[in-house]
Amino acid sequence: MRKITFLYIHFARIAIRAATAHRSAFWAGVVGQWLGYGATFATLYIMVNTFDVLAGWNADEMIFMYAVNLLSYAIAATFFYNPATTLSTKIRTGEFDGALTKPVHPFLHEFYTGFNFGYVSHISLSLAAMIMASVNVGFSWSPLAVLTFLAMLFGAILVQAAFLIAVSSASFFLIHENPFFELSYTIQKFTQYPIAIYPLFLQIVLTFVLPVAFMNFYPASAILGKDSGAFASVLSRWTPIAGILLFALSVLLWNWALSKYQSAGS
Repeated sequence: MRKITFLYIHFARIAIRAATAHRSAFWAGVVGQWLGYGATFATLYIMVNTFDVLAGWNADEMIFMYAVNLLSYAIAATFFYNPATTLSTKIRTGEFDGALTKPVHPFLHEFYTGFNFGYVSHISLSLAAMIMASVNVGFSWSPLAVLTFLAMLFGAILVQAAFLIAVSSASFFLIHENPFFELSYTIQKFTQYPIAIYPLFLQIVLTFVLPVAFMNFYPASAILGKDSGAFASVLSRWTPIAGILLFALSVLLWNWALSKYQSAGS
């Protein structure tokens, strides 16, 4: 385990050095992400504040929920975005076949070499927005609240990672680019708002069929103590369990798809 950890840290250091080699370009990218997502935060706040509340959530609570989504996605994407989104290209060019010859499992090989330092901008912005929103709603960061936050964030990160891994598994069956990423991002747009605003049928879909609600709605509900929606009072604190199960299932799906893979040399 120590060797595995050391190996990953080594690859991560290389990725950080590569990302910061041209510092002006790196910081320009960070500022660009702050401005882009900052505009989304501002638009969301203004819209909800105009109507006072949305499905029982005020503007600051909405900002907190969106920040949970951005933070969990950024942390998950730091480790899994590159391995997931570049897989189809590697398969098409035959580069992925190199992973099959390494002394580690192909999934671990892709994971080791996929660290993305660029999401530091998303992480810093989401943490800042979350802190400001929690202050505005009078949230008390007691030891229990911190533990709850960390547990819910852990679960949300695993859900975000599970979606990236599961969607990327389709690349083993596709010759060209994987179109399911765009579909996945479209579905996740439903998480910008509390799922309580949607009809019961859609709440069921977003909870049990395509469980994107565990990316931010249920975690934020557990952290802030809210129970809007059909299932929040029962399921919100189950986010860590949902994350572990979904992550495990996504890895199993990825390995099953790998077993069906026909390499470039076959």
